[in-house]
Amino acid sequence: MKRFLSTAIIAASMVLTGCATTYSSQVSVFHEWPQGNQDKSYILERLPAQENNPEYKFYEEELRTQLGLHGFKEIAVGATPALKIGMQYGTTMSELQYSSAWHPAMYDPFWNMHFRRAYLYDPYFPYYGRRLSGPIDINVTRYYLHQLEIDMSDFASNKKLASIRVSSEQTEPEISKQMPYLIESALQGFPGKNGSTTNVELPFNKEHKDTNK
Repeated sequence: MKRFLSTAIIAASMVLTGCATTYSSQVSVFHEWPQGNQDKSYILERLPAQENNPEYKFYEEELRTQLGLHGFKEIAVGATPALKIGMQYGTTMSELQYSSAWHPAMYDPFWNMHFRRAYLYDPYFPYYGRRLSGPIDINVTRYYLHQLEIDMSDFASNKKLASIRVSSEQTEPEISKQMPYLIESALQGFPGKNGSTTNVELPFNKEHKDTNK
């Protein structure tokens, strides 16, 4: 029964991934946001490696747009802001391997998750492997964990006021297609409850897709 449930869960998750109509992400927020009417004037702060990075500057425009929708106002050059805001992002890859029969692969601490042709390694079988008749067709689905972090600090004291972390696992490897959703997800309900982690669902936006083709 346990083995049947495992295969059913994997099959269901793959089906849901293939027909998803919303963009799912997890958002964690830690903040010491002042109560009352907080001055939301800001400047964007870049790390040295970001200063001459065209990709980063492209994402900055999306960040500006979303900040504006939430009442933040970028100041003119020479004025003193209340906040400085910065962001970092990245992608890591993982693999889920499975057979045409949807049987789960075995996780091995040395070889990670794997199959071998003509052998099926079964985590619920009492010994390491058993012989099958004929070869197994191996399918590999790659998943990419896209991550974004936005930090907000008091300009005068440099005290960090908010740290927002967003992550989303997708089959699409290009982070450029994820950034509009990640940034929008990060600011949903800001500042929210301190120390909270929430699942955010956004409708797929045709404008986002067309921008990143």
